[in-house]
Amino acid sequence: MLKRAGRGHVDDGVAMMKAHDLAVLCPSCPWPGINLPDGWENAPLELRFLYILIVCMDANFCLKNQMVSSYSRDPGLGIGWGYFVPWESFDKYVLNHTLDDDISTCVGFAALAKADTKFSKGMRYTGVGAVSCVRGEFLMRLVNLHKGERYAPMDYVFGSALNDYAGLMYAIISYDIACQWFVNLGKCMTDWPAEISSTAESIVLTPATPKFHEPAHKQQNHQEFSCNYIKGMGRSDCEVPERLWGPHNQLGNSTKTMGPGSRHDVLDDNFGFWNWQKYVGMGSTLSRKYMAAIKEQNVQVEGHRGFSAGLPEDLVSQWEKVCMEWEDDSFPKMVENPFAVNEDYMSEAKVEKELEAEEAEHRHVGGRVLHATSADKFIVLALALQESQRKGTAIKEQRSVLKEKLRNWLVLQSIYMPGLVQYFTEIGEPPGDNDDEDPEVVKLWLPSDLPAERQAICMEGLPAIEERLRAVQCLDALNGIRHTLRLKTRMIHFRNKNMCGQRPSTRARAVIDGVHQRALTFTTKYCVARAAKLQLLGPGEWEETLQVLENKDIWSYTDVERKKWDPDRRGNNEDDDEPVHASDEEEEEELNLEVDERDPKDGMGETRRTLSWIWRTMPVNIEDGTDQNEEILRAEWCKSRARARRSTEEVLLLQEEMCCILKFLTWKLDWWTDRQSRRDVGGDDGLGEGLAAFALEQAKLQLALKAKFKTLWKTPLQDIEPESNIENEDSDSSSDDLEDDVDKTDCT
Repeated sequence: MLKRAGRGHVDDGVAMMKAHDLAVLCPSCPWPGINLPDGWENAPLELRFLYILIVCMDANFCLKNQMVSSYSRDPGLGIGWGYFVPWESFDKYVLNHTLDDDISTCVGFAALAKADTKFSKGMRYTGVGAVSCVRGEFLMRLVNLHKGERYAPMDYVFGSALNDYAGLMYAIISYDIACQWFVNLGKCMTDWPAEISSTAESIVLTPATPKFHEPAHKQQNHQEFSCNYIKGMGRSDCEVPERLWGPHNQLGNSTKTMGPGSRHDVLDDNFGFWNWQKYVGMGSTLSRKYMAAIKEQNVQVEGHRGFSAGLPEDLVSQWEKVCMEWEDDSFPKMVENPFAVNEDYMSEAKVEKELEAEEAEHRHVGGRVLHATSADKFIVLALALQESQRKGTAIKEQRSVLKEKLRNWLVLQSIYMPGLVQYFTEIGEPPGDNDDEDPEVVKLWLPSDLPAERQAICMEGLPAIEERLRAVQCLDALNGIRHTLRLKTRMIHFRNKNMCGQRPSTRARAVIDGVHQRALTFTTKYCVARAAKLQLLGPGEWEETLQVLENKDIWSYTDVERKKWDPDRRGNNEDDDEPVHASDEEEEEELNLEVDERDPKDGMGETRRTLSWIWRTMPVNIEDGTDQNEEILRAEWCKSRARARRSTEEVLLLQEEMCCILKFLTWKLDWWTDRQSRRDVGGDDGLGEGLAAFALEQAKLQLALKAKFKTLWKTPLQDIEPESNIENEDSDSSSDDLEDDVDKTDCT
């Protein structure tokens, strides 16, 4: 690592080492004085996002370390030279902040759940915390976690990472508990030591939550932390730590029992290799991202343009103004949230109260009263009986109670549906008071079960009462499905991150199965209520809101639309994978709510998702029959605008990153060229030639990468304005001199 960092090319290269000198830097990050254009500080407001640093933090509890050996016995070859922070100053800071209250009030991630548990017993470190760059996916800094993911070590690693970016104006920090951590960050900075506080205090910071973690948080006014709505984020998902930890978790078993110094060296070496792979692979990575970004930009921009064209111009202008004010407002945002939707609607209880008031008014004006139990109560009792039948009554006593309720209701049925007996005779149906039949399977015969001539069988107005109650039943059931899917998703995420061992996992599975059963109950309730409403009202515009609920519609907002399996479709089923959804008859008979098992190839992205209609539907106003959809329409328009803006930003960010990378490679080329003669070799010609040859070889590598990347990025670079195009930078004389020197030295 010392050789590759050029420490052998300067006098006292090892003795003069500074912290993190051996780390492989990300060439796409904004480095003032290295790869940023002249005058970047004065860029227009709408283009300043091109020079924003985007970083993310997270912890890993697999890379723990047992209480084996010590730093005095196993000091390591260079702790603090690579990615880990120097342990002496870090430990001193953490020991002075051991009483921090780190309990989350928003979400129960493993980030805080393992701070005080048995998992920390016998451990020197329970894991590591890291800061990585979002755009290039390079690891920047690492710290050891003494006892869970407390604020103190995460503060330290964050401040240490920002120290390299002196002069930057803006930065976005993503953290799975950013909504809590960021609130008091300013106060914590006042206690930071000088080695980590110099840069962080001068940068304007914006908090964000990773896309995959965001749905598990409380949703009310949480949009300001969403990557989808933060200006300048592009299509970044900020889930880099998850991709970073994946290939390195297997190191945990080997480094767990190592001494502290050896463990640091092994992890530094592996993370250095990760960064180097990213470094040399940025050409194909950005080329692939650019092609996908252009395609997505066309889809989102055209889609938003079509969406806006169908709306009044003054309304669009008003919403645009609200969005711009919200984006420009600093944290915490105090202006109107354009993405929030008031989910208030008329519940079953509220409609029942309205019906009671109407019945009281009917009696007050001298209307006909058939029974002490009103017509609306008759229908309400019937719906309650149906609900009891769906829940099942396996115990004999419960069946007796249900049978008694059913018997009392049948008495009312003869009053409010006087023509039912004649109808039974005509169709040859036995009466509903069969005592030999189990009560949970008895058909109740409501107005929705009758043919179109139901007015001759029922009391006047009874079908309309059932239709109103069925409508709110559908809305209540949809709300129940949405709430249950949110709850189930959050429980599964918590189980996957926090549960260890068969017994806790089995218990968690039992609880999740209970939640799953509740969702099935809500699904059945919706299907029955909608079918009844269709029988009563017939087809109409209401079907656009209360659509047919199919298997493919029931998936969480954290999932993208389920793909239909096609044996000839690439990317869905490869190798020995099973189909994502089998096309059996079983699937049509039973609705599937198993949303917890996701295949990575299905995708998770919000930027190109299509939400299921159950998350987009707007309830109908019961009072006047009109759609009160301006609020949800505004939210959907604002989300469409955000997707179009983020996709456009992604294209511009990728183009700017390509320019930054080429400039960084030029800087690194000159840096190695300058290393040829920096060291005083004391007349040792052999040593001098060897140092020069190695420096030229490394410089040639930078030149080769630059040439390769420019070839891969020819089209994107041609789309950039001429003044910012980097195609003309090959006139640099150092490159020509380098090629001549390389030919003379023959260091291939």
